[in-house]
Amino acid sequence: MITLISTLQSSSYWQYITHLGSSSLLAPVMVITVANLWLTNQKQVAYLWMTTLGLAITFTTITKVMFFGWGIGIALLDFTGVSGHTLLAASIYPILFYSVYGGAQTKFRNIGLWLGIALSLLVGASRILIGAHSISEVISGWVLGMLVCALVLDAMNYQRQRLAYIQVMALVCLLALGSITPNYIPTHDMEIELALFMSGHDEPYTRSDLISTQILGQVQLGKIK
Repeated sequence: MITLISTLQSSSYWQYITHLGSSSLLAPVMVITVANLWLTNQKQVAYLWMTTLGLAITFTTITKVMFFGWGIGIALLDFTGVSGHTLLAASIYPILFYSVYGGAQTKFRNIGLWLGIALSLLVGASRILIGAHSISEVISGWVLGMLVCALVLDAMNYQRQRLAYIQVMALVCLLALGSITPNYIPTHDMEIELALFMSGHDEPYTRSDLISTQILGQVQLGKIK
């Protein structure tokens, strides 16, 4: 028991969990899942998923670019932008496991659904525990991701997944999980570069800048009183 607790508290463990929400893993996972929907004549569901997730990713990127480029955030909530890892995990894993766990009985699909939701919560928790995001940023990412997930699941006409699909999916996951590196795709660096290009600034705003602004505002408010 003590060994298990130590493992759960170790940074390497949470880095591994965080990798489960990285775009380097979930991009190929989603491509294969969408392809499977297409092959099982659920093209409208595939379109809906790509559209809603695309909009959610766009919104997430905007919140980050606004902060990195102009320092626009919510100091009171320690909010600098929606957590992208949490968003991807919440909008992909429940649908993935809902599909893979399917079979003919609804109860097994529900087991997969709840497993996916639990995994997305773990990814969100890892982002907080490794210091990558605040609680507000993770919550906003999870809620946004679950909204995408709910819309897609409501439209999905479930059919048993093909064995080849499951085999390829397992292979992709194994290859992608060969490292705990948070990202092979440098999305964070790309967001910063975009923010600096659009704002014309030389350096991005940081969380410490947001906190400093909050403290300064509190001091000024105290002087006014």
